Amino acid sequence: MEKVSRRSAMRAATAGAVVVGTAVLGGTVTGDEPKAPKLLTLEGELKVHPKFIYRYCLELLGGQTCALYGSDHGREPDQLARLKLRVRVRVRGVLGTEHHPGGTKENPSPFPEGWTMYMDVHEVKVLNYLPPPSGGPPGAAPDRGSR
Repeated sequence: MEKVSRRSAMRAATAGAVVVGTAVLGGTVTGDEPKAPKLLTLEGELKVHPKFIYRYCLELLGGQTCALYGSDHGREPDQLARLKLRVRVRVRGVLGTEHHPGGTKENPSPFPEGWTMYMDVHEVKVLNYLPPPSGGPPGAAPDRGSR
């Protein structure tokens, strides 16, 4: 049996690791194609905020929100811009999270540091248009009936 030096053994192990890493990460050796992202579904009321980090969001049950972007992660998705507000929608797309670092002394931001859950929307379906809020002027307390 031939003696193998420690240096030769390390070179062989490194070369083997590179080949395996290339096969796993690149998918070139096995011929695997990258899988399409999984589209998830959310339902809620569409809201618009012209001066926030994101323009469109979906208000879910319990007051939770999910920012909505276009399928290309654009701020102005055409599918949502065409809708008349006070509408419940079902959206399908890819979920993600994004960190907003807040401001710095050189570049202050009115938004605090935090994480945002977002969806890159691929499909939109209108479920129903909601009636306008009833009762008096905006901001007025709803009528609870006579005493």
